[in-house]
Amino acid sequence: MSSTIAVLFIVLLVTLVVGIPVGYSVMIACMAFLMVDGSTPLVIVAQKMTDGIGSFTYLAMPLFIFSGNLMVYGSTPRLMRLANMLLHRIPGGLGAAGIGACGFFGCVSGSGVATTAAIGSIVGPEMIQKGYGRGYTASIIAASGTLGGIIPPSITLVLYAVAVNLSIGDMLACGFIPGFMCVAGFILLNTIIAKRRGYGVGVEDEYNFSGKEKMKIILDAIPPLFMPFIILGGVLFGIATPTEAAVLATVYAAILALFVYRELNLKSFFQVAMDSALSTASIMVIISAAAPFGWVMTAHNVTAAMASFIMSISETPMVVYLLIVALLVFLGTFMEGLSIVVVLSPILLPIVMSYGMDPYHFGILISIATCIGSCTPPMATCLFTSCKTLGLQVSDTFPDIFMVCGYFIIMELILLFFPQITTCVLGIF
Repeated sequence: MSSTIAVLFIVLLVTLVVGIPVGYSVMIACMAFLMVDGSTPLVIVAQKMTDGIGSFTYLAMPLFIFSGNLMVYGSTPRLMRLANMLLHRIPGGLGAAGIGACGFFGCVSGSGVATTAAIGSIVGPEMIQKGYGRGYTASIIAASGTLGGIIPPSITLVLYAVAVNLSIGDMLACGFIPGFMCVAGFILLNTIIAKRRGYGVGVEDEYNFSGKEKMKIILDAIPPLFMPFIILGGVLFGIATPTEAAVLATVYAAILALFVYRELNLKSFFQVAMDSALSTASIMVIISAAAPFGWVMTAHNVTAAMASFIMSISETPMVVYLLIVALLVFLGTFMEGLSIVVVLSPILLPIVMSYGMDPYHFGILISIATCIGSCTPPMATCLFTSCKTLGLQVSDTFPDIFMVCGYFIIMELILLFFPQITTCVLGIF
């Protein structure tokens, strides 16, 4: 039995190393295992894949992606201008405005890559023009963009809740405090770095708005500011399911882009729809492939064997937690974050729960670990997105990218040692 299971992981590792996409790698590994095992026909893979995506809740994901892409037309630039007006006077104010805008955009799209692309294309070139380091600009935008994976309505948290059968509303609520702690921490980090390196010095006066201009900026930004209340208010107060809230958000974003700001035409609408469909398809392949993988792991007691192995290393809960966090961060460097959540959450959650960790707390820890992976080569989806947006190579971001990842690691350790930060909101909504 152990040699048969070894085939599963060896094939998975080899396919990932040679560059086969994660979803297909998982499928190939499952089929290789079943061929060697011989006790189950291969058709079970297709059956489990179909069952794996047969959830009404998953409809929320493409709609959140779609609504986030629609916000780029009119809403996002106006939110960026509001953030710039509010934060421009602090050292590195333009960078702080970009970080704040990433945090807000994360409240709409739930996607780190979408947030990075949308905000990076607006604030990135301006930061470079105002004297910010090119590598630093790409690094801080990538790190801030990943916050879409923590701040509700994070797609990562939704998938985690579905994968381990938790309340989506409670899971999203747990992301509030950690998400905004990350935003505040990055603004503070940006302020310190900007002050030391002289970023943005002498440009603050360019953003001295008159009272009339300030009022116009605020009024223009009010419509998109209602978006988080539509999404989160509906879910957290039981007015709408996550899928229904996503539908409302998409309709509202379309109304703003088409009729309020009038920046979206028919051609652009179809392009946004196509981009959203492609993003959704890549994620759904991973989700569907994770279903037969999880079935194999459960049917052959692999989860129990892994739990026994980890428990044999140490009986101290904190040591086990640190090992699992280190594993998640390491895997995040070469696996896409959502695939880690879907594939590993059902495996690792029973282990940490046996030591007394709250499942909602673990969801936040795994989401932050995936944020670190999204900024750390070789996978680094958000970092690649910001570099592509600004026309840079990933190597141009060294060593700045490791500095911002260091803050994520500090944040992960703070939440690990103080779980009350995450779970204190449970039962409020």
